[in-house]
Amino acid sequence: MKKIFLIIAAILTLLLSGCQANKKTDISAYRDDIVKSQEIMVISADTSEVLETITSKDDIEHFILALDLDKWKWKTLPDKAIEIGSFRLAQKKTIQFGQSDTDGTLYEVATITLYDGSYIHFEICGLDMSFEVSADTADYLNGYFS
Repeated sequence: MKKIFLIIAAILTLLLSGCQANKKTDISAYRDDIVKSQEIMVISADTSEVLETITSKDDIEHFILALDLDKWKWKTLPDKAIEIGSFRLAQKKTIQFGQSDTDGTLYEVATITLYDGSYIHFEICGLDMSFEVSADTADYLNGYFS
């Protein structure tokens, strides 16, 4: 009986914690995850080639500020949206209790795919979302592919 109770409690805990993770309804809720990025790879949609890798802390901060997350609006991608390129954000794993350092490997945490018409597709934590961004943000991101 105790085993059944423990199994049910574990399942409920997993379900409830999963529901809480999905309650993030505003892109700014992911700001902390994005800010932790330690590398941003700029990838061409045409060739899948890495055009540039941003690793400088100052350049990453500038990139994140230029995203202007507060102005992103939930929108569905148009049916014939043309992909311009993408940005893969990566970071080291979080140091866990008892660890003094990580192995230095960077892991992808998010992908921002830019489409014509100021649209982006954003993937983070297993969630896929589409947004319309400001003209300034779209112009800034397009600059990486010119």
